[in-house]
Amino acid sequence: MKKFYLLLISVILGCSAYCQSKTGAISGTITAGNSPVERASISILKVKDSALVKIEISRKDGSFEVDHLREGNFIVSFSGVGYKTIYKNVTITPTPINFGNIQLELSGTKLADVTVIGKRPLIENLIDKTVVNVDASPTNTGLSAMEVLEKSPGVTIDNNDNISVKGKSGVIILIDGKPSYLSGQDLANYLKNMPSNQIDQIEIMTQPSAKYDASGNSGIINIKTKKNKANGFNGNLSTSAIFANYFKNTNSLNFNWRKNKINLFGNLGYAYWEGFNEITIDRQFRKSRDFQFNRYFSQSTFGKFKGTPQSFKLGVDYTVNKKTTVGVVVSGLIDKRRFTSFGKSLIYDSLYQFVNYNIASSQNKDPWTNVGFNGNIRHLINTKGREITADIDYILYRTKGKQFSDNYLYDNSDVLSEDPYLLRGYLPANIDIFSFKTDYTQPLKGEMKLEAGLKSSYVKTDNDAQYTYYDKGTDIWQVDNGRSNHFLYKENINAAYVNVNKQLKKWGVQVGLRAEQTVAKGNQLSQDKKFSLNYLKIFPTSYVSYKLNDKSTFGLSYGRRINRPGYQDLNPFQYLLDRFTYRQGNPDLQPQFSHNIEASYNYKGQLNISLNYTTTNGIINDVLHTFKTGDNYTTYLTKENLADNKNIGLSINWNYPVTKWWTSNIFVNAYDSKYSGYISNEKIDVSVPSFMTNVSNQFTFKKGWTAELSGFFQSKNLSSSVIISRPMGVFSLGGGKQILKGKGTVRVNLRDPFWIQKFRGEVDLDVFETQIRSKWDNRRCIITFNWRFGKNMQQQQSRRRNAASQDEQNRVNLGNGQQ
Repeated sequence: MKKFYLLLISVILGCSAYCQSKTGAISGTITAGNSPVERASISILKVKDSALVKIEISRKDGSFEVDHLREGNFIVSFSGVGYKTIYKNVTITPTPINFGNIQLELSGTKLADVTVIGKRPLIENLIDKTVVNVDASPTNTGLSAMEVLEKSPGVTIDNNDNISVKGKSGVIILIDGKPSYLSGQDLANYLKNMPSNQIDQIEIMTQPSAKYDASGNSGIINIKTKKNKANGFNGNLSTSAIFANYFKNTNSLNFNWRKNKINLFGNLGYAYWEGFNEITIDRQFRKSRDFQFNRYFSQSTFGKFKGTPQSFKLGVDYTVNKKTTVGVVVSGLIDKRRFTSFGKSLIYDSLYQFVNYNIASSQNKDPWTNVGFNGNIRHLINTKGREITADIDYILYRTKGKQFSDNYLYDNSDVLSEDPYLLRGYLPANIDIFSFKTDYTQPLKGEMKLEAGLKSSYVKTDNDAQYTYYDKGTDIWQVDNGRSNHFLYKENINAAYVNVNKQLKKWGVQVGLRAEQTVAKGNQLSQDKKFSLNYLKIFPTSYVSYKLNDKSTFGLSYGRRINRPGYQDLNPFQYLLDRFTYRQGNPDLQPQFSHNIEASYNYKGQLNISLNYTTTNGIINDVLHTFKTGDNYTTYLTKENLADNKNIGLSINWNYPVTKWWTSNIFVNAYDSKYSGYISNEKIDVSVPSFMTNVSNQFTFKKGWTAELSGFFQSKNLSSSVIISRPMGVFSLGGGKQILKGKGTVRVNLRDPFWIQKFRGEVDLDVFETQIRSKWDNRRCIITFNWRFGKNMQQQQSRRRNAASQDEQNRVNLGNGQQ
């Protein structure tokens, strides 16, 4: 690894000494009267069709510089909010051009007299990613981040809350370019507790560059929260009343204060979230396929959850000088959630004669506290675009979970057939994450750019599961050594990357290389079992694009990626639904590796067509196992590296303005996913062709009225290597009205009004078959009020950062799921 770092540093120093660009540049100062104009736009346009070539903004003193411009004739426009636009013709040569002082004149209408509201499309189809503008959809109001993702193009969520993109699992979730440090069920809980009114955009990247962590089999989803950097004090207040089987409420406050060199920002969130999940599981057991079924289980469980998540973020950016900005951010989430369930399992013999039944009541108290600290710096080395950034993070997670499970087995005469099975669990867990990263960017001659960086992270987890069971004979609670375990895990990942891109007339080329070294140690103290890992892997990426004309662009990309197990997925603890059904971690999990190839075509930013192929080795998948306990059977869910996966798909995303008041977005993805491997001794070779579609129609009427009709449909598909999901769909409708002179908005959303979104799935293995049906509190009427307050001045783009950790937070587990 040291050799790689030295090589990378040599490349950076060599490129830094490389000769500077011989292309042209322009400069000047923009003023209005005797005052400089900050954040004015300087746009370089083609003479032929006024197509945008490059754009820059003026500094606080009104000065500007636009460099690395090709030789030729161009139009330069100078504009600012509230000012008339000025156009000038210019001929670019290697000799720098100074425009001197550019005087802007006020427009005829005062800025204070109007409220300018920019309308963004719901979906933006870019060559390297798909962008979802959350507020552009009225039916997104009052939803959680999880539900907004479910509506996004190409994103699917299965019954276990696993997120997939274009039919491929293993997606990494970032929040404002920073990792959420969550995975599996805990990531689902986090997203369900994040209200949509805190989200600005969702970026879906199926082929990230080497600059990003190599984690994520199907790519990266970056959730950008709302940020405002207008001068003065301003913000946004939002509240939603959600009427369903159980009432819910979300509230958020975003605020910003900016003056001179200081920018203070933050947000607060509070929600009351209550709901249910009803699950029916039918299971038939046998010795093998050559034998008849000898036991039948019919299990029904009603679960109810309740939580009051409270989130916060407070940060400050300080502009030291024109070239250097430093910042500090503190964020966190506190949630005292509780999940209770009541279940009944009817048990039948081989002749389907009723034998006995089990009554189970369970409760999980799962309070989590998460606090994160980030320090960052950005330094512009020169005005040519050379810059270096650095982030340092410390994130902690703490919980003291408690679990109660009472089981009573009765015969067919309602007589208790054995002693009650009573279980108690105390499940404290501590997770500490330290990480540091630095990124360097330098433009080179001939429209070429170099990016390079280093990262190091250290993670320590301590999980101590303490289970006891009630011994009726001694009337004492005994330690359950079979379930109790103390699991310690430490992991250090060191990474370095280099990325180079160049524009050659109509061709664009980018190549990248990322190296990641992983050193990990696990220790099950109660069972005296240890394991260790130490490996170095290389992850290349490459991109080629060809711009046929101003309307059509073709692209081809390749990338190798890794998906590491979640921290709690390695934890061998058990979470019970009843005495015969539970979920358990697997400390023997290994990372999975994938190769991704994607060809794309983009037309006018409205139509995007892509063909993708992915092959994954040792894919991490949900697996059901069963074993016999006396006359009955026990089934548990775990994760294993059980198979190799091949996925090929064709997707089409079309965002089309049908009329001036009607815009439609249609996404269709057809794919085939094939799994090949073994579960225990049974060979798995299964393939299911599938397709999904997501349709959204936005309507804009006069006097601030808006409406939307949207829905999605998922055909029969493989939600894992063994679970076949039946078709599922949903549709929603909503509308809104601007009030309070455009500063307020009221929206009403009817989600799944006919309650058609329900999960159905099945498993067919050698020793058992299973049918699963599930429904939840999905039919809702949501009323949302949003109010913007403060000065409505010229906006400044917030400084979004990729923090030091882009993978670790995605792998923390935080407990039980909820709908």
